[in-house]
Amino acid sequence: MTLAATVLLVTIAMVVAVSNPGSSAESAAPVESQLERGQAVYAFSCTTCHGATGQGFDEARAAFPADHYDCTRCHGPLNPPVMSVEMIAQTQTVFSLGNAPALADGEALSKYGSAAGLYAYVRATMPRWDPGRLDDDAYLDVTAFVLHLAGLLPEGAPELTHEGLVAFDLAAAAD
Repeated sequence: MTLAATVLLVTIAMVVAVSNPGSSAESAAPVESQLERGQAVYAFSCTTCHGATGQGFDEARAAFPADHYDCTRCHGPLNPPVMSVEMIAQTQTVFSLGNAPALADGEALSKYGSAAGLYAYVRATMPRWDPGRLDDDAYLDVTAFVLHLAGLLPEGAPELTHEGLVAFDLAAAAD
């Protein structure tokens, strides 16, 4: 009888650990390390247009000297979003900046539907001057960091995974 009770308790403990991954020592790594990686990618590839804290173009522009506030002086608004080195040399201008939105806005991010939608958009279009130049994991890390900036990623959550992107409903997280 004691052996049967022990086996039953071990089985229950295993079922609880599998259904509650946060309680297992083998659960996914906490998101903090992913956020550190994502912040490094963001600092290098995103702050120039979106600002250091994700407040958008006005914050980013304020980081430059006053004589560079008129970004359209170099970034022609009619220029394509991506330009070859030859085009840049020929026109003496660079890619159009567009209007980099604030990323620290959960409600604005909810238009992507899920974290998968946000990831796909970022992967296909960013950084604006060279879309797709990062590897998939860097895009995943920066997506997690953007969700964090917007207050949509709960503290202590497990790392965001490629598989978990679809299930991450941005509208529900923004509420």
